[in-house]
Parts: sequence; structure tokens; C-alpha cells
Amino acid sequence: MKGWIAVLAAAIIVFALLAVTLPSSGGSAIDQSVQRVMANLKGDRATALFKLFSYVGSTAAIAGITLLASILISWKQGIWRGVSIIGSVLIAFIMNTLLKKGFDRIRPEEAWGITADGASFPSGNAMLAIVMFGMIAIAIVHSRTASKRSKGIVCLAAVVVIVMMGLSRVYFHVHYISDIIGGFAAGSAVISGVQAVMLLANKKQRGVRTNDELRM
Repeated sequence: MKGWIAVLAAAIIVFALLAVTLPSSGGSAIDQSVQRVMANLKGDRATALFKLFSYVGSTAAIAGITLLASILISWKQGIWRGVSIIGSVLIAFIMNTLLKKGFDRIRPEEAWGITADGASFPSGNAMLAIVMFGMIAIAIVHSRTASKRSKGIVCLAAVVVIVMMGLSRVYFHVHYISDIIGGFAAGSAVISGVQAVMLLANKKQRGVRTNDELRM
């Protein structure tokens, strides 16, 4: 519980720092520096690779992966673990919609390769990606049948996919890197909040069972 609360606090602080330092227009110095680095990577292979990861972060792909993963995890670990994944993604989607409306940051003008609409901060793709893959990875870690090696591979793969999905948005310049970090921070807040609530609910449920057993 304390660990998740610490993650929640850190995520909120990171997001708040980004929010108060956003420039009124355009990108910050860090945004521009990262964009120059990504521009140097341009090429056919890089474009094809980043388009793949960008597609994985599309609304249709996220919805499909979330639904499939939730069904499989519900079957293996119980309905509430699967429901927590769907619920977390829905919370992230609603939060992102509200945050975008609140900040209403204009997207970079130099976008190319893919299309994107709506406000820029925080990145919805980054936020939904970290919530979806993060919750799936946590569910695998809690699995009693998966080996430690399998759990490690799943966690590493989740990190790689999440990072690449975020960088793909910067590569095509539909987002600034600060949008991506903001999305990751907001998504981490959702994950940690959900996990803290689940732990609290489990603790209360165990307490009720213990009291019932003592009465018997």
C-alpha cells in the first residue's frame, strides 16, 4: 500500500511540474532538443517501425487488447482482476479527455506521417498505453502459474512497448516529449490509485472474513 501511495504522489508531482512549466505556445527547449534527436532518426525502417508502435497505441488497438486481456485474465485470475484492467483504461480515457480540455495545448505544427486530432497535453496514447500494459503486466506478476522468468520477460516487454509507443508520437511530431511524459505520469497515477484501492478492498475483505471466523 505504501509503495503505491508513493508512486501516486510522485506521479502527481511530475505531472504538476510539467503542467506549470508548459509554454503558452510551441515546445520547450527540452521538447525542441528531443525533436531534433528524433528527426535525425528519420528513415524508411524507422518510419515503418514507429508506425507499427503508433498503430498499437490507436484507440481501436487499445480497446481490442484491453478487452482480450481482460477476458483471459478474468478466466485465469478471477473476474475482479479482469474488471480492474477495463476499469483502469476507462478511468484513464475519461481523465485524459478532461485534462486535454483543461490544458488545450496546441499540437506541434510539423506533424507528418500519421494524423492526430484534439489537444496535445497530456498524450492520450501514452497515458492509455502505460495504464493498459501496466495493468496487464501487474496481473501477470500476480499469477501463481507463471514463472519468474516469464514475469520478467512480460514486464520488460511492457516497458519497451510503452516507451516505443510514446516515442513514436514524438517521431511523427504529433506530440512533444513533455506530452508523452505527462501522459506517463497521469497514467502512473491511475495505476497506483487503482492498485491502492484494490489492496484496501482486499484488506477489508480479509478483515470481514476473519471476524466471521471468530464468531463461528
